[in-house]
Amino acid sequence: MHIWLLTHSEELKKPNGTGQIVKAQLPQACTVVVWKRTEPDKQLASLPLDKTLLIYPTAEPEHFDALSEPLTVSQAEHVILLDSTWQQARKIYNRTEYLKRFQHYSIPNQQSSFQRRRNQLDGGLCTAETAAYLLHEKGLTKQAESLNTAFLAFNNLQS
Repeated sequence: MHIWLLTHSEELKKPNGTGQIVKAQLPQACTVVVWKRTEPDKQLASLPLDKTLLIYPTAEPEHFDALSEPLTVSQAEHVILLDSTWQQARKIYNRTEYLKRFQHYSIPNQQSSFQRRRNQLDGGLCTAETAAYLLHEKGLTKQAESLNTAFLAFNNLQS
C-alpha cells in the first residue's frame, strides 16, 4: 500500500506535524504532495479509482460503480490522506474536484491521543495515527507498530 499525503503548505511550517513522522518511517511507501488550489496534482489525479481510497469522512454516497463492491483497506493499493488541520482538510476537499471521484473511507470509533493539537472533529485522528491504523488494517503490522512507536515518542515530547 502506498500512502499519499496531500499536505497543506502550512503543515510544512509546523514542527509538530505528524505527516513528517509518516514520511520518515515509510520513506519508500509514502509520497508527500503539497496541495495547490489552482494546480491539480497529476500523480494523484491519475491514481486508479478502483484501487485508491480517500481517507475522509463524508456524508455523500459512496463513489463506486453500483456493480462493484466497495474497496476495503486490505484491497487498496493507494490511500490518500489530507495532511492538515480539520479546517484545512475541509478546504482542500471542497476545492479539489478530483478527490471527490475516489472512494471514501472513514475510520470508525477511534479516539486520538495527539497531545499537541486537539482534534476538533470527534473521533478524528492525526495523520500519523491514521496511517498506523491503515497499515494495521492492511496487515502490515511491523510497519504499523514502528510508526505508532515513533508517533508515541513524538507525542510524549509534545505534552
